[in-house]
Order: sequence, then C-alpha cells, then structure tokens
Amino acid sequence: MRPTLQVQVLLVLLSFVSSLLVAVVAGVLSHEAGAPVAGALLYGGGAFIGWMTLCVTVLTALGLLGQHSRTGE
Repeated sequence: MRPTLQVQVLLVLLSFVSSLLVAVVAGVLSHEAGAPVAGALLYGGGAFIGWMTLCVTVLTALGLLGQHSRTGE
C-alpha cells in the first residue's frame, strides 16, 4: 500500500526540517572553527543540500515517495 499524498507531503516536510537542523549545526560548527560568516553559510547550505538529497533518495528507494494512491480506490 502506497502512502497518500498527505503522508508524502509530511515526509518531505520532515526531511526539510531535519535538513534545516543539520544545516544550522554544520554552519555554526564551521563558524566556531574559524570560518568567516559567508563560508559558514556556504558550508551549511552544502550540508542542507546533501542531507535533503539523502532523505529524498532513501524515501524514494523505500517506495514512500513517488506515485501516490488516492483514497477510496
């Protein structure tokens, strides 16, 4: 049974929020290690893109994203 569209949206939202958390932590740690603010922002952005890509790839591989089933069918 495939998840409904609402469940898929929630999974993508959860991936986005977790990616945002990873990006903030990576940026702060980078800045604390001596990187300038611009470098820390780029580092955090890279971490966000990497984590979001990993989340979406895993969810798609597990069959949780992609085609959605309509309720009542």
